[in-house]
Amino acid sequence: MHILRKYQLDVIFLFFALMLLLWSFFDALKYLGADPHTYEWYAAGPLLVFYCVFIWQTRAKVSLAERRALTSKSMAYWLSLGIMLFLTYDAPVAAVDYWSVRVFFIIFTLLLADSYWNFKTISMRCLGREKDKC
Repeated sequence: MHILRKYQLDVIFLFFALMLLLWSFFDALKYLGADPHTYEWYAAGPLLVFYCVFIWQTRAKVSLAERRALTSKSMAYWLSLGIMLFLTYDAPVAAVDYWSVRVFFIIFTLLLADSYWNFKTISMRCLGREKDKC
């Protein structure tokens, strides 16, 4: 398996696995009668640090040549995906109450986008040009 594919799968699957652990912790706190909002960062903080460190180590192994060039079309798709995902929080869901879940999701989104494009080379000039010229 290519290291870029491993990196992308690690970003996705580790996010969902850690979110399951986090929600299990929240449910256990509710079961014990404690307020999960009081203790959310005690569980989410170490998981978030573990997630960032593990993914960052894998990211360091990916060469820049393996990543795709950013185009305005792909950026429009990515922005529309992000807007649609944030609009799903319009309904009264318990996930909206937890800031740790929001931070986890934002970091997940940035890491997943970084697995496709090299953020260091993005500029406004690059968005309007062809893939090969940037």
